[in-house]
Amino acid sequence: MMKRTAILLAFILGISFLHSCEKDDEGPVLNMDEATSPAISYPESGNSYVLTEEEEENVLFTFEWAAANYPLENLPEVRYLLQADKTANNWEEPDSIRDITDTRSTSYEVTVSQMNQLLTRMGVEPFETGEVSFRVRAFLTTASEQTWLYSTSVDVDMTTYEQITEPDTLYVPGSYQGWDPGNSSTVLYSPERDGLYEGYLYFAEPDTEFKFTSALGWDENWGDDDGDGTLVPDGANIVIEEPGVYRVNVDMNEMTYELYRTEWAVIGDGVVDWDTDVPMDLDIEHFEETWKVRYTLTYELSEGNFKFRANQAWDPPAGLNMGIDEDAEEEGVLMYGGFGNDIPVDSAGEYTIVFDLSGPVYRYELINK
Repeated sequence: MMKRTAILLAFILGISFLHSCEKDDEGPVLNMDEATSPAISYPESGNSYVLTEEEEENVLFTFEWAAANYPLENLPEVRYLLQADKTANNWEEPDSIRDITDTRSTSYEVTVSQMNQLLTRMGVEPFETGEVSFRVRAFLTTASEQTWLYSTSVDVDMTTYEQITEPDTLYVPGSYQGWDPGNSSTVLYSPERDGLYEGYLYFAEPDTEFKFTSALGWDENWGDDDGDGTLVPDGANIVIEEPGVYRVNVDMNEMTYELYRTEWAVIGDGVVDWDTDVPMDLDIEHFEETWKVRYTLTYELSEGNFKFRANQAWDPPAGLNMGIDEDAEEEGVLMYGGFGNDIPVDSAGEYTIVFDLSGPVYRYELINK
């Protein structure tokens, strides 16, 4: 019969947790019955908050909790996962639980906007009051549930507001930009805020490394331990071996990502013909100033049409193409594949073609020289 109170810790290039049996075992033993759970001191159960758009950039409050205690020396540093759930769910529906932050601190500052977005994702309608529970999970490693300690949850009333929906962003710090998780230019966008992100990034050097993070910085980061396109929290750096411009797609619902190297050109009877790609030039100066991907080409165009095409192929998996979105309210908006129409050149002449992949909306511009 295994004992919950006896977990043998073997320290060999890290820590693995093993259960000990009835007999006495040599080595350090962690008695979880003597461990102390974290305890939230703020907010307190019964508190009520009304969130407003006018104050969305302000700090709503700071979560604070007493540290957990594991009665054994030389353990890994304790980590904390702050979570939220609808009070009525009572933490019994795993799909409804929302992780707020993973941190080694015993406090976390949250703004009005961050809280309103969290409540919206939890299904609280604008101007309604939702009963929300918060708890903290302490742990030494995600691989061993035996070390997890939960605080008593606190129940708080929150009234939301209707938030203008901007594209959600996923940050991409890496060796190409100084490992800066606060760089809001090296990001992917989710226009529908549905967990699906896309963007174009330029990696100038071979063996570039990067990770994905939320706006919380390194407290929430994802990498790939096995190099198979699967994301895990605190995973290994992702490596790009070949330099170039990459389309990066991330599905945070399935925790997967895809990298697709692209070389863009223009093609069409307004350029040469529909069988000839004319390569575009990556605007390096623009990238160095903004971290954004943009191409340019100055060329003598004919009256006719053209599209943008990647990798000398029209469709995935080899290529991509973009054309004009004629239903867009703004001029110069592009769409992928068959959804994008041919781009017209109304009169012949020398033009500078600008192909802007800064996102979240891809655009083009024709400048008559």
